[in-house]
Amino acid sequence: MDFEFSSDALMLRDMLRRFVEDEAKPLEMKYFSAGGLEEKERARLHTVIEQMGLWGITVPEKFGGGGLDLETSCLLEEELGKTFLPMNLGDVPPLLYACQGSQIEKFLNPALAGKRHPLIAAREPNAIKPQDWKTTATPEGQAYILNGKKLLSAMPASQDFFVTLANAPAGVSAFLVEPTQGGVRLVKNGSTSLEFDGCRVEASSLLGEYGQALNLGADSAPAAFIRLGARYVGLSTRLLEMALEYAKTWTALGALLKERPSVQRMLAEVKVQIEGTRWLVYHAAWMADKQGASRTLSAEVRLAVGEMLSKATDLTTMIYGGPGPSSQVDIHRYVQSAIPMEALEFGLDGARIVIAAELLTAKDGG
Repeated sequence: MDFEFSSDALMLRDMLRRFVEDEAKPLEMKYFSAGGLEEKERARLHTVIEQMGLWGITVPEKFGGGGLDLETSCLLEEELGKTFLPMNLGDVPPLLYACQGSQIEKFLNPALAGKRHPLIAAREPNAIKPQDWKTTATPEGQAYILNGKKLLSAMPASQDFFVTLANAPAGVSAFLVEPTQGGVRLVKNGSTSLEFDGCRVEASSLLGEYGQALNLGADSAPAAFIRLGARYVGLSTRLLEMALEYAKTWTALGALLKERPSVQRMLAEVKVQIEGTRWLVYHAAWMADKQGASRTLSAEVRLAVGEMLSKATDLTTMIYGGPGPSSQVDIHRYVQSAIPMEALEFGLDGARIVIAAELLTAKDGG
């Protein structure tokens, strides 16, 4: 067994690590207090990543990217996970690769270049699973009429666009929607919601095949889940670092938190779970680079990292739960900037189904 990463991979990781520490983390509090970054700040971060030669490095070669191997990509994703800013290296949601015709120049290429950012509009208030979505797409001649409400992870910038999933007579369908489209309204009230009221979109806005949105990006989904797992490892590592710093410096009832056995146990549990999950992620990435991403192994990664992140979030919140500056530190809000926890639970259910099906099939075949 060889647990060594290549020198080139480590060089890229260290370069990105410095960027996260020097450029990204200092903007986090402004991001949370203002509800987002100014466009000039987003542009500057993009420029720095380009200057480092990292923009597009993880994008498949057939789309003009660097085609970086999955193992090294996971090293970079882990570093990106250590900042609460929503950042990427030029990769886009896999379903966007289904763009065709004019969609390529209008949406895909600008997204790959970092000039436009796609926001997935799938979740709805109190509805995570597709079968519970209320947003509809009603055919009308050569167009579709969208009605309903979606939740967004962030307030979009002027150049962003929405990949909207809605229920149509033929099944869930995906549409590329501009923020300036008639019948579109953005509402900021604690969370950011996207409301459609008789929004008419032309047939050219349909992404992929009608009624087949849930199958978009299926081939690249296992690798994408493994990369996402690496990001969650980085995010959990950041939470552990915060918890350690707080436990070492904050005093309650006349003693430092780090001296409490209960706090020590929580820190130890998070540390061990992160380490175990990290190596599952890199094992899955190594296997994928050699023989293609396994749907089952990818599901194992999803389940492990999801449970790890949930536990790290809860235990870090408990450690911060004492008197002091905890009212200024909202752990769940920080994590929500990376992944909505209700969406995380939905992903865990899907992963359990895949793993169980594999186990039961193997048993029946034996």
